[in-house]
Amino acid sequence: MSTKNAETSGSATVRRYLEAVEREASTLPADRRQELVADIAEHIEIALAERPGDIQDILREVGDPRVIAAAALQESGTGTWEPPRRRSPAWVPLLLMLLKYAFWWNFWLLMLSTVLEVAGVVVLYRSRHWTARQKWLGVTSIVVVPHLTLVVTNLVFGHASPPLYWGVAIVMVMGVMPLVAAGWLWRTRKH
Repeated sequence: MSTKNAETSGSATVRRYLEAVEREASTLPADRRQELVADIAEHIEIALAERPGDIQDILREVGDPRVIAAAALQESGTGTWEPPRRRSPAWVPLLLMLLKYAFWWNFWLLMLSTVLEVAGVVVLYRSRHWTARQKWLGVTSIVVVPHLTLVVTNLVFGHASPPLYWGVAIVMVMGVMPLVAAGWLWRTRKH
């Protein structure tokens, strides 16, 4: 790799690192966040001047962006320090909650998927990919409303088949609504 390509690659690595720090510190006031990123950028620049080519080692020494942001939040009084949690991928809670709809046909698989659905709700609520409002809307659309629809349908119609228009409405609420809500959650997730 030529020296110019190495420099370009190094600056891209540093830029991504600084973007990660800024993203993790997004709850800091804007001026404090900019000051934090500028301080870290200056530190990296000085270290690179002393040891050119050791970008990965320098970034490792500077630290994990989540830890830096958490420390800055604690220092500013706007947050508490927590060790960084491993983020579960955004698709995990969605898959766990949607598995129930794939296994309606078998009682044991339905029971297993119900346990997985509960796990999906827990993972969703612990996730940092969505706001509290998005989580609430997602769980309501994917889990609560379809279950309530099933209960009401059984109470109203019992073992009799519902009329066609009710059947279509029930299929839409129990089949289409969870898929649409999962798609919406997927599109609105934070990266």
